[in-house]
Parts: sequence; structure tokens; C-alpha cells
Amino acid sequence: MRNYAIRDTTWKNKGHELDGIARIIQNKEKSFYIIGNKEEIEEFYKRTGRYIDQLAAFMISECCLTTLEGIPVILENEIPIKDCTVIICVARNRAEYEMERDRWKGKGIVENQSFFQGEIFSMVYDVYERNQIRIDRIEIFLTSRCTLNCEKCISYIPYFRMKTDTPLEQLKRDADILFGKVDYIYKLKLLGGEGLLYPHLIEYIDYLHDNYDEKIGTIRIGTNGTILPDREILEMCRRNRVTLDISDYSGAVPDRCKLYEVKELCDQHGVEVEIKRTGEQWLDLGFPNVVLDKKEEKTLREHFYGCAMFCRQFARGKMWFCCTNFAAVCAGLFPKNENDYFDFEADFSKKDLLEYEIGYSCLGYTTFCDVCGGCSEEINPRQVEVAKQMKQ
Repeated sequence: MRNYAIRDTTWKNKGHELDGIARIIQNKEKSFYIIGNKEEIEEFYKRTGRYIDQLAAFMISECCLTTLEGIPVILENEIPIKDCTVIICVARNRAEYEMERDRWKGKGIVENQSFFQGEIFSMVYDVYERNQIRIDRIEIFLTSRCTLNCEKCISYIPYFRMKTDTPLEQLKRDADILFGKVDYIYKLKLLGGEGLLYPHLIEYIDYLHDNYDEKIGTIRIGTNGTILPDREILEMCRRNRVTLDISDYSGAVPDRCKLYEVKELCDQHGVEVEIKRTGEQWLDLGFPNVVLDKKEEKTLREHFYGCAMFCRQFARGKMWFCCTNFAAVCAGLFPKNENDYFDFEADFSKKDLLEYEIGYSCLGYTTFCDVCGGCSEEINPRQVEVAKQMKQ
């Protein structure tokens, strides 16, 4: 998840940083109103809203519903502005969240007191009220082998001296450690390199499905659309309800892109497909080609908050806050630092892990922030063309 609402994420009272927010969320005298578009509200209701007894009503932008599960949908001007009123903004886009926050601030509604980012509200509610740690997205690194050699690869694949596959037994052990501590992961994404090059893909996903299916919302394989999956992989994806996330690089490598052939194969075999990055540009992180100026502590914290990295990486019993940080370490470009990951083999509480997922750490930022230009357009304006190929 991305944290748009909590700016200071330096651990000062580990395991209790969110107690104040939790007290408001658990207050049975409060009335909670959800704002956002139809899809965002329905997703929030499915994840969290259905458990909130004192959920009063919704306000939906471009209102399309009159009720949701028996709860009336009301307009913004019908929401009472009282001490007991709590607004939950479920907008996933940062600009939309901040626009709503500023509008409601003008009405006397205060962020993190009577106005909450939906994703943070959900996670705090799950841990404090339901005793469950439910994480939005975890990525698993399968292989550093790839069919492309992209100049600005966010996973630094061209910089890996040795192209290797993660041992299957290590992936299985990591799954056991991860799901031994986490109650649910909404999106588990398997990546490389090129995910379809991993030689034990079928056995690994079968293991995940057979042992942890009830703890996973969706398993997704990241692919660059240059490989046609064979019949065995397609059958495995169908029976395990796996989605193929295909990056659209047809403009960058038209001679190698098999995007539509892959989609047609998936359609024929009943495999769900999601096409990503059509018409997008990449961000140039700078590192390792450009040495950025060293940042002051305050600037680093602001950089971290502005980046709001949304995906975590799990490997070798550790959850890394920033996937790009993890990749730079694996490629031998950046030193490993214990501030930058959460050790699942140490003793910890669900509240500790909740805080880390939101962004708390000993420093309040990752050490990689010192060299990285950032993974969001809010702090990094340096756009580059997608999947530009380097010479081998």
C-alpha cells in the first residue's frame, strides 16, 4: 500500500505508533462515512466496511448506487459535520486523496483524527479490531534471467553479473515463513527478470495454492510478453486461478513482442490476463548511473513520504519495504542494511509489522532513498521511454 497520510514514520514507540488512530477507529460512538468512486467503495466494503457496525452511509463521487448491502448512499451535503463524524477516503490516487483531504479540512475535518486514508484505516482496523495482518501486495523474486535488457529496468536486471534462479526449496521455505505470520495477502506477484523463465514455476505455484490458497487473494505472474507460455503453464494458471500480468512493450520491441499472441492463448485456455503499461513512460531512478547529492535527514524523510513505495519484496525470511532497494542489493550495486527490511524470523507483533508496512523504521526512510530518484511522479519528474534496450 501507499501511505499518503502519515508523514513522520520514524519509530519512537514501536508497536504503539498507531494506538491513537486505533482508539478513534474502535470508538463505537463514532459514525463512519466512506467517500470515493463506486469501485473503490465496493472494494473497501468487501475488505473492511462490512465489519464496521457503526458504518452510517456512503458518499460516492458520480453516485451510481442508492444502497450497498442495505446501507443508504447519501450525498456529500447530507453528511453531518459533528464530533462523532469520521470520513474514510478510499481514493487510491494520491492527487484525489489530497484534494478530498483539503476540501474536508475546510469544513473542520482533521486528517488522522476525523479523516482517514482508506488503506491505512483498513490495516489498522484489521490488526486492532480483528487481530489480523492483511497486506495489500507482496512481490516474490523468481529469477534474474530475462529475454530483454532494458536500460532503466527498475529491478536492475542488466547489472546482475550471474543470471540465476531462486532455488525452489528457498521459495517454499519463504512461503511457510511468510504465511506463518501473515493472515492474508491480497496480491502475490511473482517476478523476475521474466517470470515465465523460472523452471519450477508450476511446482511453486501448485505449492502456494495447495497450502495457502485461503490466504491469497490473487497470484499474478509478471511477464514482458515476449514468451508464449506452454500448455502446462496455462493449465496450471487456469486451475490455480493465476493472472498473467503482461507488460505492453510493443512500442519498444515490436519485433519481439508477442503480446496479442499471449493474450489469445490465455483466452483459449481460460486464463485471466491484465495488460499493463500501455502508453506509459518509465521513471529514471538515476542510480547507479547518476550519483545524486547526499540528502539531509529532513529531506530524506520528505523524499520517502513523497515516493510512498507501494510494493514489498519477500525473500530469505525478510520483507523489504522497497522492491528496487532489494534488487539493487541483489545485483551487488548497494549495501544491505537492516533498516531496510523486516526480519520475519525475529520476534515481533502484528502491530510491529503493521507499522513497517505503513512505512515506519528506525530511520523513517530507507537507506536507498539517499541514492534513488524515487518511484513516484510526485517526486521524480524524470520520465524516459519504456523498455529501451541496452547493447548486450
